[in-house]
Order: sequence, then C-alpha cells, then structure tokens
Amino acid sequence: MKAKSYSGHKILFLSLGISFALLINGSLHAQSKRANNWYFGIYAGLSFNDGSPPEVLYDGKTDYAGSASGVASISDENGNIRFYATGVQIWNREHQIMQNGYSMGMMSTQGAIFVPDPGNSNFYYYFNFGYDSPIISHFQYSIIDMRLDNGLGGVVTDKKNIHLLENASFHLSAVQHANTIDVWVVAHTLENNNYYSFKITGYGIEAPIVSTVGSIYNNSSGYLKISPNGKKIAAADHVFGGGCEILDFDTQTGIISDVNLVKTTTPVFAVEFSPDNSKLYAKGNGLNSFFQYDLNAGSPDEILASEILLSSDVIPEGALQLGPDGKIYCATSSYHIGVIHEPNKAGLECNYERYSIYVGDGRAVGEGLPSFIQSYLNDPEYATTQHCAGQPTQFNIANANGIDSVYWKFKDFSNMPYDTSTLLSPAYTFSGPGTYYPELTVYSG
Repeated sequence: MKAKSYSGHKILFLSLGISFALLINGSLHAQSKRANNWYFGIYAGLSFNDGSPPEVLYDGKTDYAGSASGVASISDENGNIRFYATGVQIWNREHQIMQNGYSMGMMSTQGAIFVPDPGNSNFYYYFNFGYDSPIISHFQYSIIDMRLDNGLGGVVTDKKNIHLLENASFHLSAVQHANTIDVWVVAHTLENNNYYSFKITGYGIEAPIVSTVGSIYNNSSGYLKISPNGKKIAAADHVFGGGCEILDFDTQTGIISDVNLVKTTTPVFAVEFSPDNSKLYAKGNGLNSFFQYDLNAGSPDEILASEILLSSDVIPEGALQLGPDGKIYCATSSYHIGVIHEPNKAGLECNYERYSIYVGDGRAVGEGLPSFIQSYLNDPEYATTQHCAGQPTQFNIANANGIDSVYWKFKDFSNMPYDTSTLLSPAYTFSGPGTYYPELTVYSG
C-alpha cells in the first residue's frame, strides 16, 4: 500500500488481484497516518511512515517498562509525530516534556489515548487515569492546545485532569462515531458491569451512555478493544477465573449489548482484532496462553470452539496492537516485538513470529504499546462480483462513509487510457480473461 496526501486530502492507493469467473471479497488497506509513530517501553519506538517493516526509532523518551505500562501516541495527517505520553507525562514532537504536561496522572495497564477535537484542529483531548488512593483510581481528561509554546502544544491549565468517572478500571478504547466525525471513548468501572461510552463532538464531551452488561470487574488489569469497524468490543479480565468477553457495539448510539456475548475462561491480559474484523486475538501470560478466535464461525459457542493456540511458549503478559500496515504487534519479549504478519488468516496461517523486531541496545519493550482510535486502522470492506470474459465486473465499497471521492484505475493495459472511473461503485468490462490489479485512490478528510 502507498499513501500520499495533497490539497488537504488523504490519498490512498490500493491493489487487488482479480481473476474472471470468481467472487472475491477482501479488504482495502486504508489507514490514517495518525497512528504511524509509536513510542513505548524504555526509550523504544517504531515508525510506519516508510511502510512495513517499521523503522526502529531511537529518539523516544518514555522510560517505563513495568506492569504500569499504558502509553499513547498520535501523529498529524501527514504522519509527523504530534506528541506521545505515558499516564504520567506528555512529550511534544521535539521530545521535551510538554508545557504543563507533567503530573498528568498515573501509569496503568491501558492508561492513555489521544483524541483530536472533531471541531477544532488546534485542540486534542488526552484521556487517562489518576489516583484517588493506592487502590482506587478515576478516569479523567485534559485538553491540549497546539497554539501554546510556539506551536509545540501545551496542556490548558484549567482543563487538566478533569474527572469523568470514579472507581474506574483500566479499560479504555476509542472508535469513530457512525458519522465518521465524532468519536466514542469507552471506559468501565470497578465492582459493577457498567460500560460508559462518552461521545466527543465539536461541542465537547457529552454525558456518557451507560450500558450495564457483561461481567463485573473487581480487578483493573486487562485491555479493552473496539473492533476497527466499531461493531464489536472485547474486554480482558486478567484474574483467575476471568477471561475475555466479546460484545456488540453500536457506533450510532454508543450502546454495548450482549445479544451475541462470547465469554472465554482462560485469563486474558491483552486483546486485538484483525484489520478485517474477522478474528480476535487474546493473550494472557505463561504457558499456552495465546489464542485466535474466528468471529465469523457462527454462534457464541461456535466462536469459542474455533479457538486456535498460536504458541505453546511461555509468554509474558503484554499488549497487542494493530498497526497501520495491517499486522498485529505483540509485546512478548523484553527486547523484541512479536508480529502477527497475516492476522486476517485462520489459525497458524496468521504467521505469528515472536522475535520479529529488535528495539535496539539500551532499550526495552515493556508490557505496553500505544493505544489509538481503532478506526484509524480499519480496512474498508469491499466486494467485486465477476462474470465471464466480456461481461462487466461490479466494484462496491461496502462502508463508504467519510469518503469524499474515488478514482479507479483498472490497469487493463489493452484499454488504456480508458480504464478509469470516478464512480463510487463502477462496473467495468475487462478486455479479456486474465489477472488484473486495479488501483483505487480514495479521497477523504
């Protein structure tokens, strides 16, 4: 995948091999560059600006690698780092502590996430957790104003560490609203089964939608992830007798439901969805603790029965995070990042490699990887219906919300330069049987 930007638009080039007389369904890699730079662990970092595999970065200043490992990063639309954070402090793009970006809260399992203000590009929300006592925490937000400190950004003094929830667990995730403009930020509280969906709009943070569903959490350890398409939510409970539960999420209303509740029994620390939203990966710690589930297997019981063990190694607890290249990155070693190279594929064909990326001398991975708005990593769904040679092939983008315009180049070299279309769902008749690699340019933003 190539990605370029000009005139304020995001431009993405995507390829698909087509053979006649087949029905092909797949995914378009159409990610935002806002998730292109990661900082985590002890001085560790990755950049996806030049594609896959990512470049190892050596300029990061994060210095936490223990069990309190929640980190976050965010870049601009062109893939330039804006800032990154642990739960305690925020660094600007020059790798200095941001103006007023100290004493931000606490380290936690999944401790922080940045959300651009949907109504003003100068502002960002920073969501994280703070201490009320050694055993009680709260969920909070702060506002970053990019006009401060000569454009490096700073935390607004009277909008710092504002409480949203008391007695919060460390479960935190975010996804775009169905309108593709606003954002849902989802958190959970302890000693009950309440999920809180906060809608972030250009007017601020709305009162939360409360969904009383699923398990009661008495332990704050474990990750929460919303699928990139926003239809599913998975929560990990890292205690004996806990596990992972998969519920339904509605990006229009923010409501979480258990109509299709799937509940595993093995203690789970981290969870992540494949970019095509068809698989869930769940990882605990210790022997035989890394699994894949097929979310298209059918009923909740059939999804549980689809469980595949990916590794029999003793694996320490650590985060799973989908990357802009469509691969899942795994904090499974002190000095290496593991990679699931083909997470859309079933079972061992997903190609999990435990020791894939060495983060460099004097650096360590730790347990955390940055959290992002999951929609940045979604593969737009499409389908192509093909017929025999001489008949049109129909191209359809299933979820075209947020797309301003498109440009198809079908690469039918016998028909150039007439092998193009600007229709959202074009029908094109190829000049003869064979394999073709159409190119799609998507404009949005």
